[in-house]
Amino acid sequence: MATTPFDIELDEMTLARARRGDMEACEQIFRLFQQPAFSVAFRVCQCRETAQEITQEAFITALRKLKQFRGDSPFWGWLRRVVVNHAISSIRKGPKSDPVEFQDHHGRSESASERVGMSMDLESALAVLGAEDRAIVWLHDVEGYNHGEIAELFGKTESFSKTRLSRARKKLRSMLDGAGDVPYVSEAAAR
Repeated sequence: MATTPFDIELDEMTLARARRGDMEACEQIFRLFQQPAFSVAFRVCQCRETAQEITQEAFITALRKLKQFRGDSPFWGWLRRVVVNHAISSIRKGPKSDPVEFQDHHGRSESASERVGMSMDLESALAVLGAEDRAIVWLHDVEGYNHGEIAELFGKTESFSKTRLSRARKKLRSMLDGAGDVPYVSEAAAR
C-alpha cells in the first residue's frame, strides 16, 4: 500500500480508554485523525461540505464500533476503511452538485502554457471526472487500494474497477495532452 497521512501511531492506552467509552480518549483519536479523514473524504467527493459530513459520520460510526476493531492490523487502516466506506456510500446515494468554480481562461492575459500549468493541477483534473471515476483513481493511485478492494467497496466486479480506472486515466491523459478542456478550480472552490 502507498504511504498515507493516516499512518499515525495510536498508543494502546488511548485505544483501550476509548473502547471503554472515555470521551477524552475519543476526542484525542478524533483530533489525531480528523485531518487525514477529511482529506480522503474530500479527495473522493470533491465537495468540502460533503467531506465534512462524511468525516463526522465516519467518526461516529468508528467510535460506536470501536469494540469491533480486533487489532489484527493498525488502527489507522481500519479507520481509513470506515471513512472510505462512508465516502463511497455518499457517491452511491446520488449526485450532488459540486461547488466547482470554473473560470474562463480566454479572458486572461497569460500564455497558453501558463494556463495549462494552472489548469492541470491534480484537483482540477480530478474535478472533471465523474464521482465514481474520481474515487476509483484516488483510491487506486493515491491510497493504494487494489482492484479487488475497490470492487468490494462499490459492490461490483474487479473488471468494473479496472475498466473505470483505465477510462479515467485515458481521459486524464487526453487532458494533459491538450486534447480536452480542463476547467480551472480556484483554491476557494476546492476548500
